[in-house]
Amino acid sequence: MGIFDKVTEEEEERVLKKAYDLIEKYGLHDAALLMLYSVKPFAPLGGALGRFILGPLIPFIGHREESVITTFEQSRNIENLIEMIEVKRKEDRTKKEEERKSRKEKKEKGLRHFWPF
Repeated sequence: MGIFDKVTEEEEERVLKKAYDLIEKYGLHDAALLMLYSVKPFAPLGGALGRFILGPLIPFIGHREESVITTFEQSRNIENLIEMIEVKRKEDRTKKEEERKSRKEKKEKGLRHFWPF
């Protein structure tokens, strides 16, 4: 038995949801996608380095960071987070398009749409 415990699926989902909520709260969709796509190939290496650096400190700081390291060292979890962000971006884009169309329809109701300028 090592210093790092196994992380359950529920804990992984909780960590992913918390990361998504932070991205959503601060509106960092594009920056998060850029970072996640660039870091995804190096995720296992980053997890190993994180374990190496935080390994001696885990008994003192608690096992909270362990679940984050274990979750994000797996490429499938990073891909899940990317999919969550992209779905939200698509929803936002469709909502903006609908608002833009409704504003355009409202503008065309007066006599101004007959004028060439």
